[in-house]
Amino acid sequence: MDASAPQESRFTMALMSLDTVSMRFGAFQALSDLSFAILEGEILGVAGPNGAGKSTLMNVCTGGLAASGGRVIFEEQDITKTGRHRRCGLGIAQTFQIPTLLSSLTVGENLLAGHLFGAEASGRAPAIDLDTAIRTVDLGAALNRPASEADLLTRKRIMLGAALATGPKILFMDEPLGGLNADEIDILLDTVRRVRDGLGVTVVMVEHKTRALAEIADRILIINFGRFVMLDRPEVVLNDDHVVEIYLGRKHDA
Repeated sequence: MDASAPQESRFTMALMSLDTVSMRFGAFQALSDLSFAILEGEILGVAGPNGAGKSTLMNVCTGGLAASGGRVIFEEQDITKTGRHRRCGLGIAQTFQIPTLLSSLTVGENLLAGHLFGAEASGRAPAIDLDTAIRTVDLGAALNRPASEADLLTRKRIMLGAALATGPKILFMDEPLGGLNADEIDILLDTVRRVRDGLGVTVVMVEHKTRALAEIADRILIINFGRFVMLDRPEVVLNDDHVVEIYLGRKHDA
């Protein structure tokens, strides 16, 4: 499939696009000539086997790494060499597989820290106010509790709330469902839907739980060995024999 071919979708405007992006670490080629667009307002899932380059791709998009070749375009601006701090100011946020919190602070202080960081990075008040971020992640009753005492699901919601408080236009989430049970997965997926539907934030979710990813994503991107494999609607991707057999495995997890 041509990586640049248009996909059937109710979203049509590219918010971020990668143009033949490559990433090399010495002799190791982590990403090779990746080209695709992230459409404004969509939830884009990213999947593939371990070592496929998913985390590298996310860091290239969010500024943790500068691409070795090609271009990263955000709102028609070339941000390929722009660092993470400046990208945050432009409206690009990220959450991590292992929740990163300020454990010595309360839940509310963690969200406030995100809000202040977003204001400092952009030079203006974040587009998402702090109260809205708190409501979106449903942490109003926990604001005065120590963040260090939070369970895993709450820690993930604190990190998500802090990211939202920076005022992003696009949010990258690295394996947000890891370690959660089925009920907790449903709760977090509902929260992600509120992020997109209620706040209008575009979401890119890297996730191994492909059935859960298919439940929430508008489109799924499959990569392997740092190369583009497929980008289409979930029902197409998860019924493609080549993708299921080679890239996801017959027993891919729900």
